[in-house]
Amino acid sequence: MTTANNTATASPGGRSGERPTGRVLELISADDIEDDAPTWVWEYDGGGRMMLGTLAILAGRPGVGKSTAARWLAAGFTTGAHEGCFHGKPQNVAYIATEESWRHMIKPSLRAAGADMSRIKCVQVSKGGKESKLLVASDEEALTAAFIDADVSVVILDPLMGTVDGKTDIYRNNETRDAVLTPWSRIADKIGGLVIGIAHLTKAPSGDIVAAIQGSSAFGEVARSVFGFAKDDDGNRIMSQAKNSGGREDLALEYAIDPVEVITDTGKRAEVARFQITGKSDRNVGDVLREQSRGGRGSGVGGAAVGRWLAEYLADGPRWAAAGIAAGEREGYSKDRLKRARLDCGIESVRDGKAGRWYWATAEQITAEQKPGTDEPVTLADPAPKREVNPFPGPSEGHADTATRVSQ
Repeated sequence: MTTANNTATASPGGRSGERPTGRVLELISADDIEDDAPTWVWEYDGGGRMMLGTLAILAGRPGVGKSTAARWLAAGFTTGAHEGCFHGKPQNVAYIATEESWRHMIKPSLRAAGADMSRIKCVQVSKGGKESKLLVASDEEALTAAFIDADVSVVILDPLMGTVDGKTDIYRNNETRDAVLTPWSRIADKIGGLVIGIAHLTKAPSGDIVAAIQGSSAFGEVARSVFGFAKDDDGNRIMSQAKNSGGREDLALEYAIDPVEVITDTGKRAEVARFQITGKSDRNVGDVLREQSRGGRGSGVGGAAVGRWLAEYLADGPRWAAAGIAAGEREGYSKDRLKRARLDCGIESVRDGKAGRWYWATAEQITAEQKPGTDEPVTLADPAPKREVNPFPGPSEGHADTATRVSQ
């Protein structure tokens, strides 16, 4: 091992054994590092899904049941029911909730999921005798010590962003890492367990769940496993794994959120939601979100028809934008309505620098570098090629040498 430091060291004639007091840099041989296979905290359908010592994220739009799913996971860990390294070994679980009532929502929901309440821990913070907000960047050391003392091996964050101060810009990568992601990842490693955070999804017309997590890209980069949750237009609920750094990403399940009646500590009856996996799905969450985007969300009454028309229009490949507008207007769709539906469906307007024209294409067609055929008319009325003005102008105009996407 080679060592260097950025502080003054003893001269050749100085005292031997003098230790550096500043930052120390070491080069360690890979021969001195013991490698190992991942240990899986949660396994399902023959595959490892959540790794020991890591951060996992459950992501979805509001109302899809991701918090209810988190309580199902928590309950199973307290009873040793989940397949994985804790199977048959009940664990203590810290459930950190910052948006819902423990009295009226969280405890009854955990009760419905079958949790061993003696193993569920609630974290409370006070300052000067008054209740204070938990901030992982400030409380990391105290949290780690408390979890170790209480033998907590699983932590649920509902939501993940509930332990960040209001000054943190969650859209800045480094700020997000320092304020929330890195501290929780360190805690997961130090307690020898798992941290599960709940996050929201933005609109995801491309179906990329990891990229659609609200905030900076750091959420998807730091988490070792990411699961998406969605509900389609028919009410079917889908859960699928979008990222698995140590294993397969082939998990796609259907689930239900059913009402269950429980008896509370006061003897009163309460009806709460309970998560239940009902079987495998032939679709994943990305598929559901893409389908909903093609339905023309935000395009007003009849928006689904516009989305379906656009999907059919581009089914065989990209089309010139002016021709698309003309064709859409012949179907009774205005230019503004077509633009809204195009954006909702994740269809981009791209400039062909050589041809000097704009065309419509899906994300998949752009990735495959597809372009309209040379015999495709520029407009329905005039098939002769000519330089056209961007139908949806933006700041990208003027770059004639490259294909430019217009996102607005």
